[in-house]
Formats: sequence, C-alpha cells, structure tokens
Amino acid sequence: MRLSRIILLAIIAALPLSGNADVSGSDFPENTAWYMHVDLKAMRESESGKIVYALLSGETVAKVYDKIGININEEVNSITAYADAGSSVALIFEGPISKETQEKMLALAVEEAEVGTRQHRGKDYYFVGDGPESGSIGKISLADIEGASYSSFAIKNKLIVTASEDHLKALLDNGGKAAASNNHDDAMFVLSAERSFVQAGARTDAMSDYDDDWQSNILRNTEQVALVIADKSGMIAIEALLVSADSQMAEGMGSIVNGLLALQMFNSEIPSEFRDVLKSTNVDVDDKTLSISIVVDPDMLVSIMDD
Repeated sequence: MRLSRIILLAIIAALPLSGNADVSGSDFPENTAWYMHVDLKAMRESESGKIVYALLSGETVAKVYDKIGININEEVNSITAYADAGSSVALIFEGPISKETQEKMLALAVEEAEVGTRQHRGKDYYFVGDGPESGSIGKISLADIEGASYSSFAIKNKLIVTASEDHLKALLDNGGKAAASNNHDDAMFVLSAERSFVQAGARTDAMSDYDDDWQSNILRNTEQVALVIADKSGMIAIEALLVSADSQMAEGMGSIVNGLLALQMFNSEIPSEFRDVLKSTNVDVDDKTLSISIVVDPDMLVSIMDD
C-alpha cells in the first residue's frame, strides 16, 4: 500500500471520530479552498466525546494498526487537512508518531510504489508515486495525493503530506504550519468553540470546481460555509454557518431551513426525542450570514448512529 493510500486510510478512519487546540483563520493561506481540523485528543479527554469515540474507534483503530502500524489512540492527537487553491492539498498529522511507525509506513510504501528520499535545508522528505512526477499545482482534492505525494516526518511530532513538492518545502520552512495571510479581509472564516472536536469549512466556488455535489441552489448563492462540533457542558454542540452573496439570500435560506424543520416535526417516523432536538434547533440570520445551531445529548447521538 503506497504511502498516499496509507494516509488516506488513516484520515478516513479518524475523521468520523470527531492537536490540542482550535485552528483559526490565521492558520490558513488567504486562498484556502477548504479545511478540516479534527482534535482527537480533545474528544478522548471529554465526557461527551468519549461516548461517540468509543462507538467508532474500537474496531477501526485495531484495523488501522494492523494494516499500517499507526496506533490512533496513542500516536495521533489531531489531523489538519486543507487545500491551498494556489498550490495543493496538505495533510498534517500531529502526535507522538514513533520512529518504529515511521519505518513501517515507509516499508509499506516501498512495497507498492517508487519511493525517493530527498532533502530540503537539512530536512528529509520523500516522494512516493507510481511513475514520473507530474506537477500537481492547483489540485485541491484529497484524491490528488493518490497518484503521487510528498511527505516528511522532519518536524517533531508531525507527519506532513502534500500533493506538490513546493508546498511541502514551504511547510517545512514554516515549522509545519501554513504561511498565514496578512489580508484579513480575505481570510477563511473559521468557527471555533471552547472545546472543539471538529472544525471544517469551504469556499463554495472553489469546491464546485471539482465536485458536482456542491451545485445546489443554496450553495450556488453561498460564498463560504463553516462547521464546528464541540463539547458544551457534557452535550454535543453543532453549529453551521453559511455566508451568502447578500442579506436577502441569507433571509431566504433561513426561511427554507425553518420550513424544512417544521415539516420534520410532523414526520411520524422520527422518534419523539429526536423531534424535540429539531424543535430546539436555533436558526439565526445576521446580514449575509445564516447560522444554525443544535445541542444533542451524546447518548442520543449514538442511538441515532446505531439506527
């Protein structure tokens, strides 16, 4: 299994489980197309997060360890993924990834693909691919690291994987962090909370360039979307935000959401306790911004997921 596939397997396994701190808009370049930050450590250490984590992690963690040698419970604290539309997608795993695990991952990569060892200003990094490198500048999908990727363990407690060599070099030069934009007017909107598990967001115009699923009427009139999932006094708090093209569009979207919620209140197939959750959903419009927030008992969330 090539290294890029190993990384994809790890992130697919870890993302639904939703580092030690939130990310903010200043953590991403000004032309960021999308981002996701998953704080696994925060989830493992909170009462609400533990409930969901226990449901999803057991078998998955064991399978990932057997296949690629990474113990998610012990070696991965957070995962940050983002796409800089001007360069490429990047994945940054933070945690005490052991030297033994690093060697296992490289050995698996060698079995499946060409692996080249290189250096940038004294820091080792690797090219993993099936053939000649073909520049990947401008690609913003996670799938873009499937054919070829560049990775490095050179920054302490970090595994960095990118789709372009220049992007990896820039991250190595900056301690594994993206060079933040000084143009705050164009900064990516990032929702945060006191104890966040997952933060995610996207510029919808960039996403629609390669994903037809984003071509809905609502998203065509939306400039940015953001999401945060967090602990709130032992409950799971979920907040979504949409920044629309204008205030009238935001009001219209708010009316649509309220209408959909009202319809579901009369759906006899939905359990009464879940209808109570829908009833408590808060929909708010402020100028061009629509926000939707909900607080769910983690046990109920687990029950819904089991169903």
